[in-house]
Amino acid sequence: MKEKIRELLPEIEWIEDGGLQEKVLDCYCDALSTGGWSPEDMDKIPFTLLIPDCPASYLTHVRGVTRMSKHAMDEFNALYASSDGKFKMDNDLLVAGALLHDVGKLVEYEKAPDGKTVKSRMGKDLRHPFSGTVIALRNGCSTAIGHIIANHAHEGDGTLRSPEGVLVNKADFMNFEGIKSFLGMK
Repeated sequence: MKEKIRELLPEIEWIEDGGLQEKVLDCYCDALSTGGWSPEDMDKIPFTLLIPDCPASYLTHVRGVTRMSKHAMDEFNALYASSDGKFKMDNDLLVAGALLHDVGKLVEYEKAPDGKTVKSRMGKDLRHPFSGTVIALRNGCSTAIGHIIANHAHEGDGTLRSPEGVLVNKADFMNFEGIKSFLGMK
């Protein structure tokens, strides 16, 4: 299963720490197994149930948020390079947090008998920022990664997000709001 996840999420290779790469893979294996999904399902699951007939898959969304966050971090770090490291974001923290920001959706959603993706029992009780944080922590990820996952959505509004968490939050909403705008939704 891990090799298939690596194939579907090649951005995992952007994490320099091999141990952290394994923890991210463990999180995906855990969430997919718990949710009853296969790795291939990530390209079929809609990334949100808030957009009817959502045209983007979970996989496309996670890759988009990760790629946008990483590019923004690289630009930020280059622009503030003269700050003696005071304003340097952490690559591995950002990439792992971005890859895992929606991992909780793999347990928040389930496939209904008619084949549609719907909220699971767990999803009705806990939104994905909460379940995703639990998945990350129980698979050995740091609380700093848990912080990014827990605060990436509206649940984090009004909190002090880490610098890496700010980028993941903004990239997530650029993807979500951008698609809504293309579809003419409010």
